[in-house]
Amino acid sequence: MSPDATVLPAEASAGVTDTDVLAYAGWAAVLDELEALALTVDATGGAGLDDSAPRLLSWTPPTGLGPLPAELADRAAAVAAAQRDALAQVDDARLVVLRHLDVVRTVEASHQPERPVYLDATG
Repeated sequence: MSPDATVLPAEASAGVTDTDVLAYAGWAAVLDELEALALTVDATGGAGLDDSAPRLLSWTPPTGLGPLPAELADRAAAVAAAQRDALAQVDDARLVVLRHLDVVRTVEASHQPERPVYLDATG
C-alpha cells in the first residue's frame, strides 16, 4: 500500500496543481482499497471471506476521479494482477466445493429411507 496517498512522487511534483494532488490522492486511496480486498482473498486462499464478503459485494467504482495519473500506472497494474490471482483462488475454491457437493449428492441419491447412510469425511 502507498505510504502516503496524498504525496506525489518527487519526480512528478514540478508544476503540480491542487487538482493533480487530489486526483493522485483519490486514485491512491482506491488502489489501497482494491489491494486490501485482493490481499484478503489471498490471505484466506478464497475461503473464510465472511467478514470481507459485504465489502466485496458492495464495492462500487468511484466517480469523478478523472484519468489515472501516470505515476500510478505500475501500481494499478500490480493491483490488477493481484485481483486476477485472487479470482483464480476463489475459482479454485469454488471447484473444490462443487466436487464436494457432487459427492454429497451421490450419497443422498443412494439413500434409502429405511436404512441410515453415513459419510466418513475423514477417510
